[in-house]
Amino acid sequence: MEAAKSIVENGKTTENENVGFEDDVDSEDDEENLKRRISSHPLYGLLIETNFNCLKEAYYITLKKLKAAMEEPLQESTSFIEEMYIQLRELSEATHPNNPKPNSPTH
Repeated sequence: MEAAKSIVENGKTTENENVGFEDDVDSEDDEENLKRRISSHPLYGLLIETNFNCLKEAYYITLKKLKAAMEEPLQESTSFIEEMYIQLRELSEATHPNNPKPNSPTH
């Protein structure tokens, strides 16, 4: 395998060994060094805790919205059924005024 590769830049040919490989290694090393520096910082634990608490709060808000969205159709259905019961009772009373009033539904 060739130890050097030929690169054409701005019309000139230059020689460069392992083109691109050193850049990848350097950027990976830099990234790992940066990760180590961040994770060893004295306030890193506070950063993680704050971030986690923020995610918990967002999760709680989402669950509250989901609960409300799930309860709304149930409340609408319950209201509809109660209104139908009232209308049926009124119709029943109008057609049979001598019948005793049925007990209203319990909630």
